[in-house]
Amino acid sequence: MIPYNRIWLDALLTRDAALDWHRQGLFSDEKWQVVQARHVVHFYSPNVFVRIGLAIFTLILLLAGVGLGGLILDADSVEGFALLCFFYGLILLAALEMWAIGSARHFGSGVDDMLLYFGTSMLLGSVYLLLPYNTGVLTYACLTLPFLVAGSIRYLDRLLAAAAFVCLLVVVLLAARETPRLALYILPFAGMLTAAGTYFFAQYGQRRYDWRYWHGVLVVLELLALVFFYVSGNYWVVQQAGAAWFQLEQVPLAWFFWAFTFAVPVAYIFWGLRQKDRLLLDVGLACVAVAVFTFRAYFHVMPLAWAAVIGGVLLFATAYLSIRYLKKSGGAYTYDAAADQSLLQEIEQQLLAQHLAHQQSQTPTLGDSFGGGQFGGGGADGKF
Repeated sequence: MIPYNRIWLDALLTRDAALDWHRQGLFSDEKWQVVQARHVVHFYSPNVFVRIGLAIFTLILLLAGVGLGGLILDADSVEGFALLCFFYGLILLAALEMWAIGSARHFGSGVDDMLLYFGTSMLLGSVYLLLPYNTGVLTYACLTLPFLVAGSIRYLDRLLAAAAFVCLLVVVLLAARETPRLALYILPFAGMLTAAGTYFFAQYGQRRYDWRYWHGVLVVLELLALVFFYVSGNYWVVQQAGAAWFQLEQVPLAWFFWAFTFAVPVAYIFWGLRQKDRLLLDVGLACVAVAVFTFRAYFHVMPLAWAAVIGGVLLFATAYLSIRYLKKSGGAYTYDAAADQSLLQEIEQQLLAQHLAHQQSQTPTLGDSFGGGQFGGGGADGKF
């Protein structure tokens, strides 16, 4: 399903987890060196600045190559230009598979990213050119969605995953908008249901060990789902959508959307603290600010400058006191950075199993050993 070397991907995940533990003082320098020696990664993955530079350079080369090819082949019709775009898309994706990933071993280097995005854009462009001039946005979104989903799954790409989620949301909202007589009532709830389904799907995927390569993709989907779930029911968004699409000044069920605007951030924060979910907590805090600005847009209690100053002072005081408390008090919550437990628990089991296997290989064994388990679950058919 994915063109990358899975052994190197596992090694990369293990090294990332071990490096995080090493920085937290859980791994000694000797153990970190052992992990580096045993889990060798042959991918070419430069830092973010080199990645951006290579992506820009690759984009310039691709634009020059496509322009030169267009001048040479001289496609003088829409069908001919569509065929040329389709040909370019296949060539670029083949170069991505066989050269960038296969022989050059690029993984998030900027070169493979741009080949993927440009090649996918060429294929989509070839499809768009063959559509009638008056084709609606819903048709474009329906045709685009499979390309984005396939690209994000095969190449583990987070940007394509984010674009696929937005495209899915556009499809759902536009389809709900075309529903006679009920469009105004079901539009917000359609967005909420789509975001909620995506959130639970991302949560489910992050708990599955065999989906570990898509962990970054699922985290992006989880973040977007939380944000768009709140946006779908925010009073200001619903009111603006009703005014733009249906020329309505008053929002139906206004009391519900006002309650939603303030209740969801509180629920995010409460559930984030209860589940020790940093992402949910951060999104909840951001939604609190959005709820305050939503209220401020309709009810002018005080001048905006005074409201911003008072809010900033309260947030600063809350952050300062919380940091002091968390630094002095032990417990489930801490001010120190924590690792991502949803993925690293599985990698921890790998490291422990390999460490124990290395120790057992140096000592004599007595009797029969248990079998059938995975990652420390000796004798069990399932996972530990």
